[in-house]
Amino acid sequence: METTAEHILDAVERLVCVEGTRKLTIDAVAAEAGMSKGGVLYNFRSKQELLLGVIRRVVSDVRERTYALCDKLNEQGVSCPTLRANFQIYKEYRDKTAPKALFALAAQEPDLVAEFQDMSTEFGKAVRNEIGDPVLGHMCVLIIDGLYYRQAMDLEYCSTGEIDELIDRVLEISSQNAERAEMNAEAGN
Repeated sequence: METTAEHILDAVERLVCVEGTRKLTIDAVAAEAGMSKGGVLYNFRSKQELLLGVIRRVVSDVRERTYALCDKLNEQGVSCPTLRANFQIYKEYRDKTAPKALFALAAQEPDLVAEFQDMSTEFGKAVRNEIGDPVLGHMCVLIIDGLYYRQAMDLEYCSTGEIDELIDRVLEISSQNAERAEMNAEAGN
């Protein structure tokens, strides 16, 4: 069963999808949630807390889904599971309006950006560790970050198909590198 706080955060996400974050007010959230302004303020003391709540929920969802997919890929013996999971989750989020607006907002608000920084650092370390080549691992992390950044800023320079081709190529190169590193380790090199 959905809690009152979750109901309010759902209203915030719906508003962000339609209006963006500039027109987001406590009154607008209350109207969208079908409750009083006092009811919203009882759960969230400010617009900042509302936005932080939504961002934390998005980050938690991305983390949870990424690790679940990573575990599944690991069980299947797929190379570079964290990298693959990150790209897959990116593909799932790239067309959603609310995350775009929230990522863009977080980039402008120092208190909000920490949530994304922690997640990015966590995933970055995992990707670099599984690639086996520090430079290639760092390149992959920068590509992931760049895709999310361009999405958040609505900076499209190529089609979705071209981005998918880029992702496929990065996965191919990374998998080949990981396999080579594994063979070298087995050979004692």
